[in-house]
Amino acid sequence: MAKININNLTYSYKEYYQPIFSDINLSIDTDWKLGLIGRNGRGKTTLLKLINGELEPDIGHISKNVNTEYFPYSIETKYTNTLDVIKENIGLLKTKEDIMDEIISSNNEKRFDEYQRILDEYVELEGFSVEASIKKEFYLMNLSESLLEQNFDTLSGGEKTKMLIIALFLRKNAFVLLDEPTNHLDEEGKQAVFNYLSQKKGFILVSHDCELLDDVVDHIISINKSDISLEKGNYSTWLDNKNMIELYEYKTKARLEREIKELEKNSVMKRSWGNVANKEKAEFRTFGRSNDSRAAKFMRQAKASERNIQKNLEEKKNLLKNYETVSDLDINQNAVEDDALVTIINLSFGYSSKLLFDNFTLQIRQGDQIWLRGNNGTGKSTLLKLISGEISSKHVFYQENIKIAQSYQEPLWQNGLINQLIDYNEFKYRFFDICKILDIKALAPNKPIETYSSGEKRKIDIARALASENDLLLMDEPLNYMDTYFKEQLEKAILEYKPTLVFVEHDEVFGRNVANKIIKL
Repeated sequence: MAKININNLTYSYKEYYQPIFSDINLSIDTDWKLGLIGRNGRGKTTLLKLINGELEPDIGHISKNVNTEYFPYSIETKYTNTLDVIKENIGLLKTKEDIMDEIISSNNEKRFDEYQRILDEYVELEGFSVEASIKKEFYLMNLSESLLEQNFDTLSGGEKTKMLIIALFLRKNAFVLLDEPTNHLDEEGKQAVFNYLSQKKGFILVSHDCELLDDVVDHIISINKSDISLEKGNYSTWLDNKNMIELYEYKTKARLEREIKELEKNSVMKRSWGNVANKEKAEFRTFGRSNDSRAAKFMRQAKASERNIQKNLEEKKNLLKNYETVSDLDINQNAVEDDALVTIINLSFGYSSKLLFDNFTLQIRQGDQIWLRGNNGTGKSTLLKLISGEISSKHVFYQENIKIAQSYQEPLWQNGLINQLIDYNEFKYRFFDICKILDIKALAPNKPIETYSSGEKRKIDIARALASENDLLLMDEPLNYMDTYFKEQLEKAILEYKPTLVFVEHDEVFGRNVANKIIKL
């Protein structure tokens, strides 16, 4: 049975003095279906890249007897036909076919050995049955076979995502590392991936989608505050265990803190006694062996007592090592006299030959929490751009002096140092307060934004929007890449402060919980 063994692994971002993992040991069965979870910035993507060999541990090593395959990945191929693109991404199968055809056509005997070598590779990769395998996988992913004859570049983002996942699972001896595969997918696309992965095994899935993790995984790796844990079960099983542990820790937290304080006090006292004993030993050294022996014995007892206290102290502190705290997020907006903030009248808009909106009318009033929902490609993000004024239209009317803040699918700040991007102090203080609430701890002056995790960059973008003075807040898929703690914070804040908000989100539970108006596009 194949294993991936992680032994004594330590890794840090040395340039920014940021430790990520310390002395990690894990043994992973490659038949398992693993979910990898943890708060943003804890190192989920880093762990996948270490397993995949893209990063090297500082200390320790990772041994594996399977080929690890990482998603997402970029496509670099001369082929345009979808079937050919998939075959090429399975193992350069289309290139091998073309070379073999060329050799046969040339009838060049000098290349027969080359032909045999490529043929052996092709057979090893099960090339002769690959088209049947691809069609079977298309059925499992709920994709139409007709897509195989299309130009790959004409496919939707969701269709491309599904096909790239299929190609990984068809690679030989593959253990697949999936990093947030359902981001940006609509509900139908996410369900197709759910169903597909539920029929697979041999993968690690990074996701903050609790429903997906419940449906498809049988083990959970959790990157905690101070360690990494591995346990059998799905997300709900892990959460139940975590809640029981945290409930126990919460109930005992005050008592433990009192005991820790008392132990620390006793430790200081014992240390003082040991010092006194040592001093007395020196003072009475000339008066005989009995005093010297008595002082030495007292000193040994004092030091032994302190060691026991320190051991007890560390054991009690370790009981609280993974206790998570989540701060409340607030959303501040200006109060306006006229509650009609944005009015859209008879808007028709589209790109090229595709009409997205035809005589579309909408009024956004103070206190609206409007959920824009619909499948990929229906114009949700475009409508946000029309509302914000990023795309101008004579059919969109604004209340005078309205201030609009927006967070984006792709964060506004992509590179550079945060201190160089903030231009006034009032915003700066508010921004850093929100970052702290959102558990972004490593806002180092010398750490470029591009070095943060995807989730941290999204949180920075949302903190930028929330810190900006505004009458209207626009959010485009705010839960993408986000941990479940953020979802809890944002949902609670919206329900409590009831900001004027227009948002796009594919998380059905979140949308139903916070929206008071729904627009289906």
